[in-house]
Order: sequence, then C-alpha cells, then structure tokens
Amino acid sequence: MKKRFIKIISALLTFITAFAIVGCSGSKDIAEFVDKTVGGVVYQVTGTIKRATTTETGEAGTTEGNTYNLRIWCAEEDYDMILGMLDDYKAKYSVNTYNFTVETLGEDVVSGTVMKDPEAAADVFSFANDQLGWLIKSQALTQIPSRYTSQIDDQILVARTAASYENTYYAIPYSYENCFLYYNKSLITDVSSIEGILSQSITGVDYNLCIDMSDSYYTTMFLYTTGVQIFGPNGDDPTDVNLNNDKALSACSYIASLSGEKKLESINNKNDQITALKNGQIAAIISGPHMISSFKEALGANFAVATLPSITYTDKATGKSVTSDLWSFSGVKMYGITRKSLTSRDEKTTDEALKLAAFLANGDNQTIRLTEREFCPTQQDLFASAVDSGIETIKVVIDQSEKTKLKPGLTQMDSYWGNMSNFLNGVYRLKRKEADW
Repeated sequence: MKKRFIKIISALLTFITAFAIVGCSGSKDIAEFVDKTVGGVVYQVTGTIKRATTTETGEAGTTEGNTYNLRIWCAEEDYDMILGMLDDYKAKYSVNTYNFTVETLGEDVVSGTVMKDPEAAADVFSFANDQLGWLIKSQALTQIPSRYTSQIDDQILVARTAASYENTYYAIPYSYENCFLYYNKSLITDVSSIEGILSQSITGVDYNLCIDMSDSYYTTMFLYTTGVQIFGPNGDDPTDVNLNNDKALSACSYIASLSGEKKLESINNKNDQITALKNGQIAAIISGPHMISSFKEALGANFAVATLPSITYTDKATGKSVTSDLWSFSGVKMYGITRKSLTSRDEKTTDEALKLAAFLANGDNQTIRLTEREFCPTQQDLFASAVDSGIETIKVVIDQSEKTKLKPGLTQMDSYWGNMSNFLNGVYRLKRKEADW
C-alpha cells in the first residue's frame, strides 16, 4: 500500500510540475526581484535597492486653486478609515477642491479587474504585491518618480523588494502581513504544534483546528516547511515550481495524512469561520490579519493569537522524522497609480494622484492602520517599534516574519494560486494516513 500511495503522489507531482512548467514558461519579463535575499530577512532594514536615476525634482500637484476628481479603490473593511484619511488630505491641501469617489475592491483581485479594462481603473488603488507582474505587463502602473522614492527607501527591505521591478519602483508600500494562528484561549492553551493541537480532548468543540485546505495561500506553507522553493530560491524563476522531488513528496505525504484527522476541518467561507469560532465549534484557526476584527468580535475576551505551530513530518529522502515550525507566505499591501493618466488626462492630475498615494501610505497613516486595524507598518522606524506597541497581533506578525517567503510578483502567480489550490486540496482529499500505507 505504501509504494502504491507514493506512486499516486509522485504521479500527481509530475503532472502538476509539467502543467506548471508549460503554463508558466517564458522569460523573466516581469518582477525579477532586485534584492536576492527575500525570505526571512524582514528585519534587514538598512539594505538599498538601486534605482534608475531621473532628473525629476520637487513635489508636483500643489498648484493652488485646482479642482481634482479622483477615484480610489480600497478593501471594503478599510472604507470608513480611508474616508477619514481623505478628509485629512482635503484639510492639508485646502487651497484645492477635491471630488473623491471611493469604491471597494478586494486587494487580491485588482489585477484581474484592471486587465479587463485598464482605462476603467481607479486613479489610486491598493493591491497585494503578488499582482505587480500583471499590472506592469498590462501597462496599468505609473512608475514612481524620484521625488517620492525616498519615502519608499524608508520602508523595510521586504516592502522595497515587493514594490520594485528592474531597479524601478512601481508602487508605494504601506502594510506587511503574513498568516498566523488564532485561538480561543478558554478552550485551548497549548498551540505549539499541529499534532499537539489535534491530540487534545476539548469538551464541546467539533474541531480543534481549522485550515482552509482549498486555498494554496495556506497549504503552500507545508511545501515551504519541508524545503520546497516555489519558483526557485528567490521566487523569480517562472520555469520551476520545484515539485518533482523528495521535499515536495514529504509535504504532500503530510498533507494527505491530515485528511484522516477527525479534529481538523477545512472551512473556506469567512462567515462560516466566524460563526464556528463564535459558537465554540472550533478552538483554533490559521488565517491572516484581514480577519483580526471579525475574529476579535467573535471570540471577545477569549481572543488569542500565536505564531504558526510546528509540524512533525517524515523526510522522504532519509526516512527520518523532522519537526519544524511552519513557514508561510508573506505579503505587502501597496498603492499603485493608474498609468491611464499618462494618456487620457493632464499631467497635473497624474501628479496629484501620485501625491495622494504617497499621503495614504505615509507614516502617519500607517500609524492609523496600526491602531485602528492592527496592520503591521512597513516604514522602518514604525516596524522596529511596533513589536513594543502592546498590540498582540502585531507582535505575532513580526515574530512570524522570521519564517516567511515573500509572495512572488511574477505574472505566473495568477496561474499558481488556482492550480496549486486544486492540486494540494486533491492531495488532502486522498484520505490516506501514513499508518495505512
């Protein structure tokens, strides 16, 4: 049985690798990361990314008495907060008249929306860094001129890396994130390992742990933990998803073994996750900062967070048991300025959109996000001091940052999410435990 199961996994690995190479082949035409030390170096805040020099100087868009009509896209959860920031912007530049239109759009779907019609994009929009490649390829982003690059230079290394392509900045970062563990501290206290969480007897709960096994944002952490390098060691090789090896087999074997765990549940609907936490149906769940407010409301005084637990898996190359903390994706939220303004609008409006994006991403507004939404700042001094802010979720994000890999900005990430989600969820649904092989 063991040999047969390994053959099944190996065949799946070969298939998905072949599919990925065919679907992701091509030159590194988008988002070859300029700094080659991305994973696990968030604390390196003094490195420099070299940029192409320009002769542009001074802050534009400050001519008195102008009227500006600008559209902004933001996440639905940030809508009210952004309105407040825009009021501050109006007050700061009160000599001008501003007509802002704020629309909500998920930061994970911006590139797909823009690709359908670049001319319909908002003037300023927030997006997740893994979409940088497609936004550049779609010619949807304005390069950040030199008068704003000092602001980006002042961000942590991983944020500068995320915002750049070919030594040029294309976005202005404002928030760093990764995934971690939420739990009900009245139900469970030892959350150091997945095996420990699943083995506990907890009265009244249906499941000790929830992981959305249908989403490769979460399941990729098992690949990273066993040593798989997605798109090469630096995340910039679109020809190699790096799955046809013992490291990937180790991860897939572990994922498949989880399907036999009665105390693990895969829930992909956010509302169902909230309800399950609120009703005490689950004791712990792995998710990201976007769920902080909802999970806090659901758990109340029992709300608690921790870095990702460890797992113990079998290394297929040596046959030995290995215990390792989980490694996850990290990401950076950034502001982009639509490129359409270069052709269909006058230059002063483009300059104003750049100025607005820089304002929304500045240190003061990163501090507002820190206090109101518990989002981790990317400005170097704010990041360095955030761990002492007393905000538990921020401390966990910063602690977890030591064991993360930045989401690649390659265009191939558009195919990666769906294909890898289907593949790893399929492995999980094989319903085999290692003891039965």
